[in-house]
Amino acid sequence: MLNEEILKGSGGGISCYIIEGRNVLDVIAKLFGFEAATLLRSLGKLMICEGVFKEVYIVSGELINVIKVIFKSGRIPYSAGLYLGRLRREKPKLIPSVNTIQIIYDKLGFRRALIVREEGIKPFLYGNDIIKKSVIKCIEPLELGDIVGIVGEDNYVYGVGLSVIGSCNELNSLKDNDMVARNIFDVGWYLRGGTEVRERMFKL
Repeated sequence: MLNEEILKGSGGGISCYIIEGRNVLDVIAKLFGFEAATLLRSLGKLMICEGVFKEVYIVSGELINVIKVIFKSGRIPYSAGLYLGRLRREKPKLIPSVNTIQIIYDKLGFRRALIVREEGIKPFLYGNDIIKKSVIKCIEPLELGDIVGIVGEDNYVYGVGLSVIGSCNELNSLKDNDMVARNIFDVGWYLRGGTEVRERMFKL
């Protein structure tokens, strides 16, 4: 990774560096396909910031010039560009942001997704999990213990789930109230005062 590094900065116990991000894009390719990785690569370089967490942003060439000035001042940006998601050491290796997933779905179609009826989206937005009777459609590939996009009937991405099934075929053996995906993040977090310490952003 170091040999592709192009820019570095640190401050307040956080270090950031801007790279091509091939390793991160490989994870995207595994989750959503090679075309998704190519799509995100076309949007800019990756800025990875490491502190308590390891966050990834996509930054354009113009924005990189601004970040360079910030780095030289001994500071780092709190956020920049498109928030791609959070990197982890264990599975799931990446928790993509809802904006990242939305871009991929809008441009390339659904993959690794659960289409959920409104009656299931509402409780999901209050932090609840997705159960079988809420699922209208299951779109492969699913993998036990890895992420899945949670999508409403309006094709909007409402959050990120952690699949508790290994394939869509397993839905047939579940009861109506059995969990299909655990709530990792939902957009209701913003309305619940998610910026407060008492509720972390991702439930992992």
